[in-house]
Parts: sequence; C-alpha cells; structure tokens
Amino acid sequence: MASPQPLKLPRIDLHQPADLEPGTLADLLGTPEGRRFQGITVQNEDLTGTSIIDSVLENIGLVDSDLSAVSVLTSWLRGLNAPHLQAPRSAWRQVMVEGSRIGAAELYEAVFDTVMLRGCKLDLVNLRGARLTDVVLDSCTIGELDLTAASVRRLQLRSCDVDVLILSQASLAHADLRGCRLRQLVGLDSLRGAVISPEQLTDLAPSFAEQLGLSVLAPDGGA
Repeated sequence: MASPQPLKLPRIDLHQPADLEPGTLADLLGTPEGRRFQGITVQNEDLTGTSIIDSVLENIGLVDSDLSAVSVLTSWLRGLNAPHLQAPRSAWRQVMVEGSRIGAAELYEAVFDTVMLRGCKLDLVNLRGARLTDVVLDSCTIGELDLTAASVRRLQLRSCDVDVLILSQASLAHADLRGCRLRQLVGLDSLRGAVISPEQLTDLAPSFAEQLGLSVLAPDGGA
C-alpha cells in the first residue's frame, strides 16, 4: 500500500490594497479598480459579470442583488452583511473576507483561488461543483458547508465550528479538517484526501458505522 502524501497546507500571502480612492455606489455598480467603499448598501441591483479589482469593501450591505459570475480580484472585504449572497459561477482570487455575516451563500460552480475567510458567520454555504485551491477558513461558524461534487486542493479549516459538512462526490487533496468541530459529516466515501484528528475520528465513529451499515452493540447484546 502506498504511503500517504505529506500534507500540503494552503499557500496564502494576502495584502490589503492601499492608496485607494473613495468609491460610490455608482462606482461599485461599474467595474471598480483601486477603490475603497464604506457603509454602502447595494439593494435590488444586477452586478452580473462585473469585476471588483484591487479594492477594499468595508461594512457593505447586499440585499436582493445578483452577483452571478462576478469576479473579485486582489481585494479585501470586511464587515460584509448579506442575508442572501447570490453569486453562482463567481471567481474569487487573492481575496480576504473577514468579520462578515452571510445567511445563504449561493456559490455553486464558483472558483476560489487563494482566499481566506476569517471570523465570519455563515448559515448555508453552497459550493456545489466549485473549484477551491489554497483556501483557509479561520475562526468561522458555519451551519452547513456543502461541497458536493467540488474539486478541493489545499483547504484548511482553523478553529471553525461546522454543523454539517457535505462531501458527496467531492474530490479532495490536502484538505486539513483538524481545526474544525464537526457535528455531522455527509459523504464519508469522499473523505479520501482529507486529514482529520484522532478526536474527530472518535466523534465521527457513529457516522462511519452508519455508512458501513454496522450495528454497534455492547458485549451483552444491549445497545
């Protein structure tokens, strides 16, 4: 049997953009580059296919707005508030998202490349069919993280709390889950390529037993 490959952690070196010009809502609805946006609410707007480049967004509200296929590049998002983040097939490269509150994040078929989420709270994250490379979730609380059919390369969860992690049909390589408290794991047959701790292995024993169709009984035949 081949030996497991050494774990490779995400390679992330993010720098907050500096020397930025103040941006307005009109700028944000265009293709902003090198702008700082503060305290703006984007409501009922269509940003489909737009790009945000080398910018900082602070305390931005997103309400009923469409960010499908949007590109966020070398940017920093702090204090984002989005009850429903509608951004399927979007691209996020060299991006930091911190201190943000997101309800349902529709990010299916998205591309995440060198991205960190830090200190965020998310209810539902739909990353079905997404491609993740060099991604870190740090000190995040997530209700459901759905990676169904996703391609994941170098993912690390640090000090995270995840109620449900769904990995059905996912392809994992160097996925470090040791820093995550998992309450439920779905798709155990796709766990190959991930690293978990001995404590997690014990916690997930009931899920493994269920997946294998095992009945676990005490020696006297009782439960």
